[in-house]
Amino acid sequence: MPRTKSFGKRRCYFIPKQKAEEILDAKTNNASTSKKKIESAAITVSDADFDDRSIVNIIIQMNIISQLLKNIAKCKFCNQLYSLVISEDSGSRRGLCVNLVLQCIYCGQATSTMSSDMTNGFDDINIRLAYGMRCIGKGNSAAKTFCAVMNLPPPPAKFERYNDILLRSLIKVSRESMRNAVEDTVKNNNSNRDITAAFDGSWQKRGLTSLNGVVSATCLETGKVLDFECLSKYCFKCKNRNNKDHTCEKNFEGFSGGMESDGILKIFQCSERLNNV
Repeated sequence: MPRTKSFGKRRCYFIPKQKAEEILDAKTNNASTSKKKIESAAITVSDADFDDRSIVNIIIQMNIISQLLKNIAKCKFCNQLYSLVISEDSGSRRGLCVNLVLQCIYCGQATSTMSSDMTNGFDDINIRLAYGMRCIGKGNSAAKTFCAVMNLPPPPAKFERYNDILLRSLIKVSRESMRNAVEDTVKNNNSNRDITAAFDGSWQKRGLTSLNGVVSATCLETGKVLDFECLSKYCFKCKNRNNKDHTCEKNFEGFSGGMESDGILKIFQCSERLNNV
């Protein structure tokens, strides 16, 4: 026999406003440290500085922008309408930064400009390409594939130079961020510079056979990183017998599991000198 369906009224519960706020506060207090940090650091689009929309990078086909200029612009030398065409000087190409040439088809006069601004002697668009690849865990090979699929110019030949630029910038920003985290922790501790921190170690791969590891000191109250120490049992330049002077990246010898205790000791030794805590 077919089953009979039973219908009933849905029960509705009314939660007072004060009770709802208490529940919301309880959920916030029970949230993970990562969620609290993300919510405290979250900003809306209106808070960001987007006053100048002209600095946004876009991808556009050359024939489209050439047709657009040809239809609306006129040459400032011969005053002819529908005379300007845009092209690329491939000999002056620097990665994704290209040399755009605007030329009149009647008088032959031309004006050129690079397609990207420069930051400290490097093209901004190439720095962003390297940064984007690093953010997704990729490098030069992935950048070449991406540019080929998107029909873009190939990435810059000396791609590793941009990684060095990003490394210096990230070190500067991370130090400033950790310095601010220390001062916030001291402020919340009634200006007492004897603060409490939790230490944790992590390795590049499992099994405690990793050549690289990192140890971080985290504030117990805010969950923010106060300091970190990178340890490595391997130096690429030393391994390849590079005769040039370089900073050796090898700073640890022994069992990989000992990186955690060694890193904690180094953080303690540097804490008073760097942050006076």
